[in-house]
Amino acid sequence: MSSEVVVCPQCATNLQNSADIAGQIVACPQCQTQLQLPPLTKPADGSQLPLPPALPPAIELPPLVQPEAPSGSNSATLGSSFESRQRAASAADRLRRRSNPLLIVFVVAVVLVLIVVGTIGVRWDQAQKEKKQFTQQMVGNWDLVPGQAELERWDFAFHDDGNLQMALGNALSEGHWKVTSVRQQTGHVLIAWPDDAPETMRVTFESGTMRVDLDSVGNFVFRAAVP
Repeated sequence: MSSEVVVCPQCATNLQNSADIAGQIVACPQCQTQLQLPPLTKPADGSQLPLPPALPPAIELPPLVQPEAPSGSNSATLGSSFESRQRAASAADRLRRRSNPLLIVFVVAVVLVLIVVGTIGVRWDQAQKEKKQFTQQMVGNWDLVPGQAELERWDFAFHDDGNLQMALGNALSEGHWKVTSVRQQTGHVLIAWPDDAPETMRVTFESGTMRVDLDSVGNFVFRAAVP
């Protein structure tokens, strides 16, 4: 039987190529490199090439085994996980496509407007409470503290229904009053007279007394009238 020598291109080991394995893919017994043996060529004189001593026989590789696909619950779980990731990626992509910078700016503007309106509402409520407390503090009869003016009488009567009575000497005047604003301990009270222009009275409470400042009269201190 004719044979030839094939040199492994990886480790230079000599392999014996014989007629029964010529043209097949074999593995190098030394380094396991796969190589295809060439077909045998006969010498011109018909003689066979001498065989090298102690050549190892060629080793045939077993056929490749294709990995089996997972079956049962594992396969279903993997498929479900893959579909879930695909749905999540699709939802995120749709969200990115639907994102509108103008919409974001509009939402931010609406939030800021709501914050401003809420702040104004809280301050307005606080101002209303302060005016109500100041109004309740003014309701009643007040007499001029003696020693401030050469007056026989100067009294105020602030009623909770908004009516006002002022006795200055022997003259009695009636009108309406309303607390318009309060800042710290001072309140601004609008006095409306029937036959005269309205005027603003600045009122400050100090140690149980009421200080009244009127541009037309001046600054005077009153005390609660003794019942």
